[in-house]
Amino acid sequence: MRTGAGRRAGGGGRGPSAAVATPVALSLGLLVVAGCLLGWYVPGALAAEAAYRSASFCAGRPEPEGTRECLDAVPATVVAKEPGGGRGPRLPGLRWAADGGSQEAWVRLEKEGALFDSLAPGDRVRVVRWRGEERAVMAGPLRQETSATPVDGHRLPYAVGLGLVPLGGVFGWVAYGWARRPEGTVRASWPVSVPMGCGLVLGAVGFFGPMVTDGLLDALLLSVGVAVPVLAAGVWLRWRQARPSAPPGILPRLPGRERSFPGVVVGAVPYGMTGFGTLVAGPEGLAVAAGAEPGAARLPVPRSVAVVRVRPRAGGAGDWVVECRDGDREVRVVTAKEDLPWILGALQ
Repeated sequence: MRTGAGRRAGGGGRGPSAAVATPVALSLGLLVVAGCLLGWYVPGALAAEAAYRSASFCAGRPEPEGTRECLDAVPATVVAKEPGGGRGPRLPGLRWAADGGSQEAWVRLEKEGALFDSLAPGDRVRVVRWRGEERAVMAGPLRQETSATPVDGHRLPYAVGLGLVPLGGVFGWVAYGWARRPEGTVRASWPVSVPMGCGLVLGAVGFFGPMVTDGLLDALLLSVGVAVPVLAAGVWLRWRQARPSAPPGILPRLPGRERSFPGVVVGAVPYGMTGFGTLVAGPEGLAVAAGAEPGAARLPVPRSVAVVRVRPRAGGAGDWVVECRDGDREVRVVTAKEDLPWILGALQ
């Protein structure tokens, strides 16, 4: 029978499908949203901005309620103005009435600027309409875009799309790890893992890149330029984590003859059995035995077991844990500190 720890490790490996479902769903959801933004919304926003910038003013009388492709400059009078700020993300606004009309309406500007500061109730303006919405306000040589302008309408969706791509990749990596490793181990480690950290950094760079650059290519080059050192640092950190390590001053020693000492092997492996509380290190490698007496039952630890790191046992006075991997399974060898050199030597 397995030890309690072995049973827990084994239980985590019964079937990864339930554990994998959450990160897979998150990964696919984020990548689908990113694909829709980058492949559909951003090109549409860029096309609308190009059409707006190239549109000329309509000939003849403007149509205050029209939805034409040309620009309607509707003569109007400022009725009231409302500064921005205050509670909530309120934009500065102008209340206006078109010439010859009795209805009044509000138009929200992108921000307070020279035009907004210079206007007062009763001043004359021209409200620029395009495709049925107020896109800008003009007063003499001054012009200011409204909140409905298509200019730079691609920035936010492009930023969100670029930011979601690395996060989708990270959750895909998490799903891959959950499918290969014991469930309990992965659930405890993935939120603070190196891939998660790299994904968050790249996601932040991808989001802010379009906000601080002028073009699509510039934002993409910024993201790629930052990705290279971040990924290189992530690979280096993963390599550092994966290196076999031992406490300072303890070096592996290959025993010339068999040595027996108390210790156990814990894990969802055939040689992690209850009642086998003796470790045997020798020229042939490491084995776990039912006792130190000659002829006691023993199970060999296969050569496929690789040391990951060595750490003190939590809550165990004097005991140390040699964390290992046997394929996709986690194996822990628990023994006293003075016996670590023989364990490390036998597992080489």
